[in-house]
Amino acid sequence: MELFHYHWWTDQVECMEEFYNQLGFETKLRVGKYNGEMQAFDPPLEWEDFRDREIIFRIVEVVKGQTNITFGHGNRGIFDHIGVLVNETEYRQIIDKAKKEKLRINEGDRRTFISTPWKFRIELQRRKDVVTDKDHTIIHTMDIGLPFDVNPEFLASLLDLKIIQQDDSHVKMGNERWNINFYNEKHTRLNSVYFSKDEFHTVDPVGIKLIGTMDLGKCMILESDVIVTQKVNVHILGGI
Repeated sequence: MELFHYHWWTDQVECMEEFYNQLGFETKLRVGKYNGEMQAFDPPLEWEDFRDREIIFRIVEVVKGQTNITFGHGNRGIFDHIGVLVNETEYRQIIDKAKKEKLRINEGDRRTFISTPWKFRIELQRRKDVVTDKDHTIIHTMDIGLPFDVNPEFLASLLDLKIIQQDDSHVKMGNERWNINFYNEKHTRLNSVYFSKDEFHTVDPVGIKLIGTMDLGKCMILESDVIVTQKVNVHILGGI
């Protein structure tokens, strides 16, 4: 099981694509609603070819190494979901646990979504072609803020992760390859993403702090530092 993906709704779709392209991500697809129909505007088309049209982009997908990021048009920044790559056995185990927890499950041929009490979703992806076979740009850690009115520790059991650290304001869970930090905050949002086998230190247009390092040890040290949360106007959109 690999943590490989996150998705946002944003009113800065073009800026998001340009930003991630500058980090070396390749745009794989663009799908949007135009003249009442869903249409593709994939590369080699560029924004100059369609910017003057009133297109509402449902999804723009960018990929680099073992990371896949998608975003679509929204009226403001909305953190929608994270994604894990799973095999068939892992998939069935997670689905069975989600049913026991009475979580909402939306199964599809291409991907499956599990809703959480905080309205962000977890995507289960069995298709390996959503990332490249290149061994770089690997998501090591995500920092997610959410209200602790429901304790996020049950997600460790759902995703077969170990509880590494836990107190009233922080729950850290993970395995030997990746971790998720949950922090007790008023609103649900993705605050930071740490990558191994890449190098950058920046903030994307929706306010996610992105830290990449070639040395996994340095990545773990950076993760342990005090994180200053970006004051970003983000909200949750449920049931998408």
